[in-house]
Amino acid sequence: MGNNSTVLFAVAVLIVALTLIVLELRRARPRASRSVSVRKAAPARPSDDEADDADLTRMSPSMKSPATLPQLANSEAPDETMTTSGSLTIFEPDAEGDETTGSSDLFLLTAAAQSDRGMRRRNNEDAYLLDEAQSLFVVADGMGGSAGGAVASRIAVDSIEHVFSTGPIETVDHPRRPRRARELVTAIEIANEMIHEQAAKQPEYHGMGTTIVAARFVRRKRRAFIAHVGDSRCYRLRGGQLKLLTTDHTLGAQGISGGFSGYVRRALGVRSRVKVDVVVDRPQSDDLYLLCSDGLNKMVPDEEAKALLESQQSDLDAAARSLVEAANHRGGKDNVTVVLVGVRESKRRSHRMRARLSEDRRSS
Repeated sequence: MGNNSTVLFAVAVLIVALTLIVLELRRARPRASRSVSVRKAAPARPSDDEADDADLTRMSPSMKSPATLPQLANSEAPDETMTTSGSLTIFEPDAEGDETTGSSDLFLLTAAAQSDRGMRRRNNEDAYLLDEAQSLFVVADGMGGSAGGAVASRIAVDSIEHVFSTGPIETVDHPRRPRRARELVTAIEIANEMIHEQAAKQPEYHGMGTTIVAARFVRRKRRAFIAHVGDSRCYRLRGGQLKLLTTDHTLGAQGISGGFSGYVRRALGVRSRVKVDVVVDRPQSDDLYLLCSDGLNKMVPDEEAKALLESQQSDLDAAARSLVEAANHRGGKDNVTVVLVGVRESKRRSHRMRARLSEDRRSS
């Protein structure tokens, strides 16, 4: 009898053990299923190509921040502190010195723009401004994730437009910069402050920033003031030559080669103050100015861009579309934005010049 009890007890223990094993296996199945479900949802994140593409315009990320929330390059040169002192003012030939303000416009402007998200990016984080009434043109290339980058570039463009539309603009004296150039720089500095403050208020925008290139034309003084931060560019097509007027604020521009060469050293919104470089030019008849985000120049060689501009200089809308299409045809790895500004003599000035030439011929 004792042996039978022992056997029955052993069988009962075995049954309980088997039951526990079966229950554990059943509980394990749903967990495995949920794990598979999570993996299936992973493609919603950017692909490897998109992650690489997001770095086309980038600042060196910190070790603790994700790549979508970039920060200024830690290897920044000592003279690149975020103060307004030490910023550059470059004068193109014949542009230095003041010029008497004319009684009427010395030249006229026509403008066109095109912006596209490219072939790989899900969102367009670029923004631009065509303000022909103010002779003001801007391109901004946002950074800091799909939401933050778009917010930063839009704040920059809207802030600059607001500053000029509400004027007058109070500026700080600068020994090398004309007043109208200082006004443009002040507008960009205000945009920088607004982006920085917005990022501080909303954690999801932490680290957002934007590059900027802005051109302001003064038609009664024959001047163009080009202000820029980052690697958005301004070119000028004149007499068959396409000249890059701005200098990229990148590590590569400081002579650093390799994988870090494309990292930008300056951007709006990342710090409370920013240095803005200025180029002063003297527009001539038939000049064509090209403002663009780096999604253009990193895809389309300058020679190809020049050929497209020359072949369609009389139709700026078509030229802008052709440049964007060329960038996308070559891969379109980034957002691409193009603003074209054409210069031509005013009719009144052309009439005066013809009258003067006729008078010279009669006197000779």
